[in-house]
Amino acid sequence: MKNPRLPARSDTLIGKFIDQFPTFAFGFITGSLITVYGTLTQINFLNYLNNDQNILKFYRELLGFSQPPLEQNRQYRGYIEKLNISVNPNSLNIYVLPKSICEGAILEGDKVKRLPSVEVIGKQNSDRNTEFNGFKQRMNQIISDGFGYIEVVSSEDELAVIDINLLSEEQSCVRKPKYIQELEKLLEQKKWKQADQKTNQVLVKITNRESVGYLDEDSIKKISCSYLRTIDQLWKKYSGGLFGFSVQKRIFLETDNQLQDEALARYDPNAYIHFTDLVRWIESGKDGKEKWKNYDKMTFSLEAPEGHLPRLNQLEKGMKMQLNYQLMSPNSLSLSSQEIKARTLFFTQVDNCKL
Repeated sequence: MKNPRLPARSDTLIGKFIDQFPTFAFGFITGSLITVYGTLTQINFLNYLNNDQNILKFYRELLGFSQPPLEQNRQYRGYIEKLNISVNPNSLNIYVLPKSICEGAILEGDKVKRLPSVEVIGKQNSDRNTEFNGFKQRMNQIISDGFGYIEVVSSEDELAVIDINLLSEEQSCVRKPKYIQELEKLLEQKKWKQADQKTNQVLVKITNRESVGYLDEDSIKKISCSYLRTIDQLWKKYSGGLFGFSVQKRIFLETDNQLQDEALARYDPNAYIHFTDLVRWIESGKDGKEKWKNYDKMTFSLEAPEGHLPRLNQLEKGMKMQLNYQLMSPNSLSLSSQEIKARTLFFTQVDNCKL
């Protein structure tokens, strides 16, 4: 409880400075200032002091206070440690610095979930600073153990978990809202078909396309890198590196496909056919002609070839058809402009996200 004998907090810097200390210190400072003020008859000392940091520093050292008063509160404005994560204790908003392993996992507007109260040794802190202290303890524990998690709330008030692993060769920081956790559970259980369908649902949800049920050109270009990276990491983790967007993009480029915006106009059909053949999205019929493999006949197991999943078989549904643009492979496989454009745009976004 605040001491009633203390003066009310002033709007001046000296008022904020004085408010940091108990009554005896206040009296000591006041007496010193009055003495000095009496000797500086031609100067408004308080205004001068408020505008001159050198004067403030001189009297702070003269009075024996080695730590700047504002520096004492600076530690509560943000907390930055080895993971390059910071949090504003006033709002409990959480941020990351560039090149942090969590840079792609934490979204703007995320807030630290309210933590249980913790006992603070020494000076009594406010509730927010107590929560902040709990956050620091959690982060220090993660650094000490090499792994752990942070619970955050998104700007849409949706609870998410950020898993951090510093022990693996590729250190990871993965954001897991509820629907991502549902996807992970399917992948963990090796339910590849359901996981593929769930992946499409997640992409539709995070791009606000749930009302139509499929992506279009603009929404593909705006897919969050954080979510793309998380989904890709989960697919690679539970498939042992066999499946994932980054795996597919690598094969796409290795088969001489292009990612530029004008790639469709300069498109080489043999490059895309080569890609679809390697990931086994096409098959040969009894007549020897190639055809698209029926979705239900996809290989939903680890016996599938590299890059076989995720299939996202509705990806081309939101693309506009280009008139007079229909390709046919030497083995009679029809290629539509929607399929080509959808994959080109999607892998371009994957590449933009550095996956």
